[in-house]
Amino acid sequence: MATHATARLGSPQRFTLKRVLGRDYALAYWMIAPSVLVLFGLIAFPFIRAIMLAFYSQPIGGEGRFIGLENYRTLFHDRIWWLSFKNTLIYTIFGVGFKTAVGLAFALILHQELRGRTILRALLFVPWSVPIVVDAFVWRWIYNDLNGILNFVLYKLHLINEYVLWTSDPKIVLWAIIVVVVWQGTPFYMMNFLAGLQSIPDELYEAAEIDGASTFQSFRHVTLPGLKSVLIVVTLLSTIWTSNELQFVYILSSGGPAHMSEIFPTLAFFTSILGRELGLGAAVALSFFPLLASLIVLGGRVLLRGAEE
Repeated sequence: MATHATARLGSPQRFTLKRVLGRDYALAYWMIAPSVLVLFGLIAFPFIRAIMLAFYSQPIGGEGRFIGLENYRTLFHDRIWWLSFKNTLIYTIFGVGFKTAVGLAFALILHQELRGRTILRALLFVPWSVPIVVDAFVWRWIYNDLNGILNFVLYKLHLINEYVLWTSDPKIVLWAIIVVVVWQGTPFYMMNFLAGLQSIPDELYEAAEIDGASTFQSFRHVTLPGLKSVLIVVTLLSTIWTSNELQFVYILSSGGPAHMSEIFPTLAFFTSILGRELGLGAAVALSFFPLLASLIVLGGRVLLRGAEE
């Protein structure tokens, strides 16, 4: 009798729970539907469309013609594409590397008890809060060959004997742009590293001090492991953003002189818009994707491994 009563009481409970969960799932689907549509419209659809375009000869305003891998064969035999590939690697590796090092250094400084620390933090966040286009035009004036403030100050301090062609000299133009990239992007690193440092318990540093650890040993064995997840996520995001940035190179040098500062985003833009060949431009834009995808997968595996440990 008890078993029979339990079964009778259990059935309505399971039925009610299923109905409640069913309503919750339906509501959840309706709530996330707008976000899914936006993501598909702004990210998934353009990406799929770019992949398809890369297999076509598609002039602007003209009819497309399927040519298979011919666009990629054209790129792999083009000197400018290989130069852009090298420039993109240099631009991304050194840009992200310097932003990581400088951002971590500033975060460690601002994590200390300093007078005027709040004001200093606000000032250091300014480059990242200003729109990238504004930053680029400001630095275009700073780098100006004739009346730029950088040449003027260096000349008055007798550090140079003649004005430097910052964005016109093939040997230094890419490095001059990397300086701007680091200046603009460092606050993002600093902000995230500072948040990560504040989440590390003080007890760990006290234990390291009791064990006789030096400042460098505490940094190596306490600070860096505590910032591991932040380092990976921020570096991956910055690598994607930096390698796809168009504004700095386009405004400061337009990829010149002699394509010595040409990177994939500017090459894709000039090929697609000015060259009026959308298919070839899409192939240029997708050239760097396999490397970025590999970095994302590798970073994700490291993060998952750390979470499991």
